[in-house]
Amino acid sequence: MGLVIGFADKYRYEPFFRTEVNVLALQCSFGMLVLAIAAISLSFLYQDVVNVLSLGIVESATSNIAPSTIGANIVSELQYLQTRNVIIVITSVIGITMLFSYVIAYVTLGPVRNALNSQKQFIGNIAHELRTPLSTIKTNTEVALFDADMNRELRDIMTSNVEELDRISDIINNLLTLSNSVRPERIEFDNVDLGTIVENVTKKMRGLAERKHLEVTTRMSDWRIVWGNSAALEQIVTNILKNAITYSSLKGRVGITVEGTGPNTIELSIQDSGTGIARSDLFRIFEPFYRADRSRNRVSGGSGLGLTIVSELVKQHGGKISVRSAEGRGTSVTVLFPAGNEDKDQKGRSDRGSDEIAVDYSHRPNNLL
Repeated sequence: MGLVIGFADKYRYEPFFRTEVNVLALQCSFGMLVLAIAAISLSFLYQDVVNVLSLGIVESATSNIAPSTIGANIVSELQYLQTRNVIIVITSVIGITMLFSYVIAYVTLGPVRNALNSQKQFIGNIAHELRTPLSTIKTNTEVALFDADMNRELRDIMTSNVEELDRISDIINNLLTLSNSVRPERIEFDNVDLGTIVENVTKKMRGLAERKHLEVTTRMSDWRIVWGNSAALEQIVTNILKNAITYSSLKGRVGITVEGTGPNTIELSIQDSGTGIARSDLFRIFEPFYRADRSRNRVSGGSGLGLTIVSELVKQHGGKISVRSAEGRGTSVTVLFPAGNEDKDQKGRSDRGSDEIAVDYSHRPNNLL
């Protein structure tokens, strides 16, 4: 009795043990079902064979047909029955195998799926809880910096603290974005002008580009309506463009292109003249917290979540993202979005070419700290 109670408690409270028991039970059920199919098939085959032989004996006794002809008919009928039963058995076994394989895989991955959902929910809750105290610490530190009598060493320390608090806030915001992006039911889609979003993000990134004296060029066709979520699209463009500017060489170039590449596709392409990504790192850049150059990312404030968020949001839009890069030759990120619905006037203008705007920050005074 104690063993039964212990087994029941373990099955109830340990998800991996419960999964093992469920998989074992499913495999036993699968084996028994296959044996049942084989037994039923053999039973029907035996009955059919008996019927054919009985009819052959009756024909042999009551008709003038040659025995050799009757024997040939019996052999032909038995071969047909054999082929039919084999096809039925094979089809049934394949169908049952596919069904049980899916069920077993679903049951096996259940604990992992639940663990990932719990982890994402935990991260989201922790991020929300951390925002308030961090905001309070940052506000108090910034207020303290207004003290004109503060010595230089202490001021430098507190200024550095504010910068680190900003970095932590960015990480928390990225974690919240990543947590929300895996819930597609929270995203509302509509027709969105991707060109407008690119223009707004480029303006926001102006200060970052000025620091490195970059030339940012934007080329957009008239047809640029995307079926998507405005906030999510802005996050995608922001993360990709920020990486392009951050890792571009001093006085380099960043090119942004938005154009229709088909009747149902809008392409966003962002190219930079940066240091590039090694081939060994290129296959892992969408992994959370992965950094190709840890020291460089640490200095620039990267959290290793930017491209992970981009990848998740692109998937939610039913799009595709690809990255081409070579060390010392820059990086090109291309995203394909499903096109939205556009009116006739807009569609009629889509073949009139594109507008190109060049914003050169290479000769502007660097008045940013």
